[in-house]
Amino acid sequence: MDHNHGGPDDMEMACPMQMSFHGGSCEVILFPSWATTEVGAFVGATIGFFLLAFLYEGLKYGRELLHVNHTGKLSPSVAGVEKRTIRDALLNRVHIVQSLLHLVQVIVSYILMLIVMTYNYWLCLAVVLGAMVGYYLFGWVRNSSVDPTEHCN
Repeated sequence: MDHNHGGPDDMEMACPMQMSFHGGSCEVILFPSWATTEVGAFVGATIGFFLLAFLYEGLKYGRELLHVNHTGKLSPSVAGVEKRTIRDALLNRVHIVQSLLHLVQVIVSYILMLIVMTYNYWLCLAVVLGAMVGYYLFGWVRNSSVDPTEHCN
């Protein structure tokens, strides 16, 4: 008697999770309902994760740029001559935006970590190459415009 009622375990049986590095296009990605059994879907997911890792690096640069621009525009009274209250600091619009961007950054970083933990070397390579290309394109701007050792801006 067949007790299989077509639940989410069907894809897990078709694409079992492997705990060592492997290739192939049959992969359960993040959720049992997101399984790539066709090469086209797998290639699309790989390109998508490359872009996600690339944009993750851009998000890190964007947050840094927002911080530098905000601290450069502070008036001397806000920059330390007068004390700000905790309420002013917590309700600062830039701080709220930075907090929300930090939330997005943490979520994306965990998603990328889980993708690498599929141990599919194509997905791992997509994440690593996306991060490298993102750093290559965004990192040179960061390195040339913001010097972390410069304290007299």
